[in-house]
Amino acid sequence: MKNILAIVADAQSDINDKINDLPNSGGVGTGTLTNILFWVYGLAGLIAVAVIVYGGIKYTMSQGDPGKMKQASQILAFAIVGLIVVLLAGAITAFTTGVIGGATQ
Repeated sequence: MKNILAIVADAQSDINDKINDLPNSGGVGTGTLTNILFWVYGLAGLIAVAVIVYGGIKYTMSQGDPGKMKQASQILAFAIVGLIVVLLAGAITAFTTGVIGGATQ
C-alpha cells in the first residue's frame, strides 16, 4: 500500500510541474485585479439574489395590500436590474481582459 501512495504522490507532483510549465495565456482570471473584480461580482450577485428572495417573500406576505405589493414589486424590480448590471459588468470585464490578454501576446 505504501508503494501505491508514493506512486500516486509522484504522479501528482509530475502533473503539477507540467501544469506550472505551461505558458500563461494572459486571458481571463490571470491578474490580481481581475480576480478581485470577479470576487466582488460574485458577492454582489449573491446579495442581489438574496434581495430577490426577500422581495418575493415580502410580496407573498403582503396579503393583497396594494401598498405592500407595490413596495415588494419595486424591491424585486430593482434587485433584478442590479443582478443584470452585475452580470453585464462581469461579461464586460471578461471580454476586456480577454482582448487585452490576447493583444499582449
